[in-house]
Amino acid sequence: MRRHLKLWLALGSVVVPCAAAAACGNATTGTPGFGQSTQNNLPSASGTSGATGGSGNPAQGGGSGVSGSTSNSSGGMTQGQGSGGSGGSSSGGGAHGTGDAGAPKGSGDASVGNSPQADSGTTMVTPHMGNTCLKPATGDYSQAGPYTVMQQANVDLATYLPSGTATPTTYTIFYPQPFETNCPHPVVAWGNGTTVTGSQTYAFYNQNAASYGIVVIASDNSNVGSGQYHKAAIDYMMAQNADSTSMFYQKLSTRVGTSGHSQGGIGATAATTLIGPNCQAEVCVAGAGQPQKGTAFICLTGTADMAEQGCTSTFSAAGPQAFLADWDGGDHVTTETIAGYIQMQPGSIQMMRLYAAWFRCFLADDQVACKMFEGGAPNNCGICQDPGWAILKSTGL
Repeated sequence: MRRHLKLWLALGSVVVPCAAAAACGNATTGTPGFGQSTQNNLPSASGTSGATGGSGNPAQGGGSGVSGSTSNSSGGMTQGQGSGGSGGSSSGGGAHGTGDAGAPKGSGDASVGNSPQADSGTTMVTPHMGNTCLKPATGDYSQAGPYTVMQQANVDLATYLPSGTATPTTYTIFYPQPFETNCPHPVVAWGNGTTVTGSQTYAFYNQNAASYGIVVIASDNSNVGSGQYHKAAIDYMMAQNADSTSMFYQKLSTRVGTSGHSQGGIGATAATTLIGPNCQAEVCVAGAGQPQKGTAFICLTGTADMAEQGCTSTFSAAGPQAFLADWDGGDHVTTETIAGYIQMQPGSIQMMRLYAAWFRCFLADDQVACKMFEGGAPNNCGICQDPGWAILKSTGL
């Protein structure tokens, strides 16, 4: 694991990773081109060139952002959910509040308690139960989805984390509007790479996912490899789902996922086991680890990524449904962060696209998204003919 941790270079308010300090140089001024779209608040790809770093690989900042495109307004019917299969009772609440009791066996989905110490006894919902009840999309997940995106920043979850946990303990929640009636929205927990604090370096992933109806809660911390920050995020959101005073009351699904870049990807993988069976999907961006069996797993990496081998090894250990997408020339510094998104690098756009599609498939039963992966790689899946991928592999798809 240690070989996959890295140094990072601050670029104005954005932080991008560096494989070695000597290769990065010292950045001067420059802030990211990070405009706001009219409705979806997706980051704009436009921006003037920022300052160049010192010796070695230049670090490119961005200039002022411009307005992004407005959201697509798609209608569509809302589909109700059928009754769940047999499942064990849920985890109850613990020291940090009361959790709802889960449904008894045979009567439906069990809910998750909101204690970090609670054991998960929840039932796993099998993916691909039918068409999604979320708003349908066009199928191009590189473009803004049908929901307006809102943010709630500086949400402090200190009471949900183990005693003595390093600060910051704040999170940013990216959530879609309006919430659906009788269609719970999946929840995903995000973790940052080493020394990256705040939510904006990776906001393009999470805003795009939220525009497709996924609620993403992103840690502001930079050392999240234990998975505890991911678990606390899910515990908190499940507590909000049970709190009649919360905007999220009865709006969230118990089908959850994890995600993150680099050390955050390591934490996302570790959290699959900490969260338990309700963690049904993970998008690991250049991370590593041993994912929980039964969590649908995809790892995004590049041929010039220092963590490529870790991603490949983790894919080999995952199952029964797993996917590896390795971008030709993609690196650890720009391709997988906002630095690549500002430059409109094709690899960055493709990773953002797969991020949203994977969660739409495995957490929301979006059959259009599923067809991008089904059929198996490298020959038959929906993205198998897309140019730019050096390696595509899959199991169980």
